[in-house]
Order: sequence, then structure tokens, then C-alpha cells
Amino acid sequence: FLPATEELRNTHWLNRVAAYFGGPSVATQPMIHTELLFAEQSTDSEIIGNSCSIHYNGEVFLESKRFSRTEWHFRECPWDIDAAMEFCKQHVGERFNHVGYYLNPLCAARMSRNRWFCSEIVAGALRAAGADVAQSLHPQRLFESLQEITTPACPRQPPMHF
Repeated sequence: FLPATEELRNTHWLNRVAAYFGGPSVATQPMIHTELLFAEQSTDSEIIGNSCSIHYNGEVFLESKRFSRTEWHFRECPWDIDAAMEFCKQHVGERFNHVGYYLNPLCAARMSRNRWFCSEIVAGALRAAGADVAQSLHPQRLFESLQEITTPACPRQPPMHF
């Protein structure tokens, strides 16, 4: 999960809108983007693995990615990873869900079978893996719904100083 840092809010107006719809209960940095990471290796400065998500106007991707931003919040999911990976593979190339994205603050129903925004594709993969999460949520709402049923993860291997 990626929070709405000041830098990200200033990068694009859609980030500001996503932060706004993160909800008033979130102080200043609601989660505005999410990706499902199948981590393969890590160092103290980055995590490498396959990532599944979608960006605005893009297509669902499942590709190798390096996560070097320190702002990412990782959650360890206890469900069937192979089923989640298979779900992601089946949906690669599907388009962005504009209708669902813009209506989500008003109506949290899935609006399409084969179009997605980031938290919908991640929720879909988690549901395929056995998680009990709603089908269509704002990234902040997905983050909140997973907090009770997942654990924070720190896939980086930072040096430990005592």
C-alpha cells in the first residue's frame, strides 16, 4: 500500500482526489495505491518480486518490479499465494475501470467483470486466494479491512543496531 505523501499529492491531481476520498478518519496520508507483491528477494534498500496491479488508464500488469520507496506499507497475507498468482495471470492486459473508479466513493459495487482499478484487482486476487474482503474498495478501505486479518511485513533487510 502506498500512502498519499505530500510528494505524491503534488505529483498529480488524481493522487489528491484519491487522498481526499480516503476519508476524514485518516489524518494526512491515506493509502491511495495498492499492489500485490510476490516477493522474491530483498536488501536493505529494495524489494524485488512480481507485482500485480493497474495504474490509471493502464492495463492490469504482473511483472517484475523493484520496490525502493520507503513509504510502501507491506502486509503479509496468509492465504493461497498460488491461487492469487493464477488470478493475476488470468487478468493481465485487462483495462482500467473508469466507471467503478469514479463511482466508488458513492457506490462500492463492482461495475465490470474485466475492468479494474488498483484496489479491485488486488481484492480480486486476495478473494481468489481465500480472503474475505469486499470486491470494490478504495485503497484506504482495503488497507483498513486487511489490518485485522493480516500482519505488517517488513520484507527489507535493514541493518539492526542495538
